[in-house]
Amino acid sequence: MSNERAPRHGVDEPASWSAARMVVHYSVAAPSEADARSVASALARRGHRWVTVRPVYLPHLDPGNRLFGKPEFSRPELEGWWSVDSVVDEETPDPASEFHQHDCEKAAVEAIGRAHGGFWLGGSLAGRETMLPGFDHRGLVHELDQEHAHRIRRDVISRFPPPPEEPAPATPLRCAVAGRPFPPVLDCARQVARDQEARQGSLPDGTAWWLTSEADDFSDDHEVIFELADSVMHQGTCYPHTADEIPLLAGLACHEDVRPAHRALFTTFLFEAATIGRRLTASGADRRVALGLPLEETADELAARHAVEAAAPHLLSRWDGEDEAVQFTLAALAAATRHSASRACIRHLAERWTTGPRTDALRLAAALARSDDVEVAAVLRGIAESGAIRPHRVPSPLAPTRGAALNLLKTLVEREMSPLLASGTSQASQSL
Repeated sequence: MSNERAPRHGVDEPASWSAARMVVHYSVAAPSEADARSVASALARRGHRWVTVRPVYLPHLDPGNRLFGKPEFSRPELEGWWSVDSVVDEETPDPASEFHQHDCEKAAVEAIGRAHGGFWLGGSLAGRETMLPGFDHRGLVHELDQEHAHRIRRDVISRFPPPPEEPAPATPLRCAVAGRPFPPVLDCARQVARDQEARQGSLPDGTAWWLTSEADDFSDDHEVIFELADSVMHQGTCYPHTADEIPLLAGLACHEDVRPAHRALFTTFLFEAATIGRRLTASGADRRVALGLPLEETADELAARHAVEAAAPHLLSRWDGEDEAVQFTLAALAAATRHSASRACIRHLAERWTTGPRTDALRLAAALARSDDVEVAAVLRGIAESGAIRPHRVPSPLAPTRGAALNLLKTLVEREMSPLLASGTSQASQSL
């Protein structure tokens, strides 16, 4: 164990700095003990107060654990790997800077793990009174006293990029307020399901469920919409049944008796289903590369994408008759399905705004609608270099370009959907 001393680099000691409210725990997986110790030394040089190195704990190898001998409930792929855990207890010039410092440090720790053949394993933040006594010191290899750690951290923090400027709130995407009442979304879902049954003669189990009395228990449209999305991709995860239930969402996304704000939401769900595999591949690229896992979609994820690709042309053909909010989500759908014919529509929509997240989203969607990853990479790089992305959201250099861009596009689309959902729920209440 060492108590490392780092040069001060002429950093001032501003009396106004105070201890951060939250202490942060970082964890990195490394392929060998030597790699883990190199990671640990790099973290200590960044002012992490305590750094430990020990084998990754795997419950299926521990005779005292109830999961012993059950690798399906553990992480057998990490057998032989090492875990580097550390704590950052730092100061901050003002409360508003604290979470930006966390974001920047997470990005730096991920880069260190990646450089040593490893990957980000996890982390947490908690109040000082919770984190410091609870940190597991087994395998401690570096320890810094608080004053010295704070000095190093000030120097590290001084080199962080400035925090992204929060854009001014934008006017919500426009949806026409119809002069007629809309039926409940549940009624529309049942109509779509019956129409599908009449065409096909049978329904997937998940779609058929909406025709049962059990579906009567939802209290409002908001609950029904949430359940429709969650039943297809529970907590954003693709399942074997996901592809079979895409036609129900697609039918609702173009149903004339579904209010525009809700049609926009259903289109967003289709975008998420079509991109889940590529987005997960990008967000988990460091881990997959380190473990030698493929950077490609699973069979279920690919089936879901193909199901959305089959439904997308009809939805996109409705562009001219849709409201601004639905057109915005159709742009994302075109990006997900590489519908190059929609690029002109996307660019025309983008002319309504000159700057901000909405403009970034449409620039990215227009690039993704083509099969040219060079253009996608250029747009993605431009958005990242503009400082509009929080540091820990900048894609890994190992991430496939298209998946990384779709991840960012999802974040930008979600930003627009929250006020839209509130607006749609409010309109529904007024029409009852």
